[in-house]
Amino acid sequence: MKKNKKRKIKYYFAACFFTFLALLELVLISLEVLQHRRQTDIPKNIIYAVFAISFAFYLYYKAKTVGTDKDDEDERDEFIAVKTDHQMYKIANRLIYILSLVFLTSAAFMYEAQGFTILVIILTTIAATLSVLWNLLLLIEMIIGITNELRN
Repeated sequence: MKKNKKRKIKYYFAACFFTFLALLELVLISLEVLQHRRQTDIPKNIIYAVFAISFAFYLYYKAKTVGTDKDDEDERDEFIAVKTDHQMYKIANRLIYILSLVFLTSAAFMYEAQGFTILVIILTTIAATLSVLWNLLLLIEMIIGITNELRN
């Protein structure tokens, strides 16, 4: 029991560390864009930020699942797990939508300024990918809702 608590705390600290790294990369990207220097480093920083965010989500998920064995789960634990997964889904869905809007808006602003063509293409591609992912999640949610309604 105590060992699981220590592992859970380690996962939380690692998730906070990678979240901090992602925020740092986003700050570096914004500084480079605002100061109009080293535009060649921006795609690399975007990749690092996406990696750090995804790894932070993975570590957070691992922290939530540490110590949960299938043998000692009861009905309440299953309800809490379903509720937590639903909250994470809603947060991820909103985050994907907001990030796609942010990337698309920043690509539109950079299109106005000359010399950012590669960055505009990269940001537009990321925004389009996130928009497709958001629409796919919405479609899956609707299909699951319809199948659950037809089942009842």
